[in-house]
Amino acid sequence: MAAGAQGARAVDRARPAAHGAASVMAPTVAAARLGPRPAVAGTLVEAARSLMWETGAPVFTVTQVVAAAGTSLKGFYRCFASKDELLVALFADDARRGAEALAASVAGAGSPVDRVRRAVVGLFDFLAVDGRLPYAATLVREHLRLAESHPDELRGVLEPFVCIFRLALVEAAATGDLAVGDAAKTARTLFHLVVSHVHAVICHQIEQDPVEVGAEVWAFCAAALRP
Repeated sequence: MAAGAQGARAVDRARPAAHGAASVMAPTVAAARLGPRPAVAGTLVEAARSLMWETGAPVFTVTQVVAAAGTSLKGFYRCFASKDELLVALFADDARRGAEALAASVAGAGSPVDRVRRAVVGLFDFLAVDGRLPYAATLVREHLRLAESHPDELRGVLEPFVCIFRLALVEAAATGDLAVGDAAKTARTLFHLVVSHVHAVICHQIEQDPVEVGAEVWAFCAAALRP
């Protein structure tokens, strides 16, 4: 009983950090991987995001990005060595934003189990937003390509998402609501299960509403973690 109370108090003390972890970790990871850049880099990333949203594919040229950003080719190459390096920065920035949004959703849940549920279904919910699926599909395809050519830069970009899963699992385990052995390994397993299904939805291997797929994945996870 005393041990359980101490565990619950420890979770309560950790909760603010858990809910803010993505907003703190994601920029740190991105900065560590990508290194310092001139301030204009953010403008170039925003221009690339707008062009990719419009076209649904990274078919734009560096010249088009420069024109959209209102800068120069010299300014571009002070920030990025190539178009691919710009796309790595774009992916890192979108991952940071996504982790912050997911952390906020998880933080708003009323119970430890619901926080884990929101972590699992959150990325599927994001796909359901009108107009986002084509852009998300492009990001996924580019991530798979760039992960091979820029592994060091992209290795840590998704870590904040796994952290959100892990912290939610720790809370649910401490209250006895879910059976979790190694929270870090379980978080990694759940996250990659979610990502594989997100990829399948995006690539039309699963022809089903993303929210429905998310609910099915959560049902599977809940059954596997039942105490």
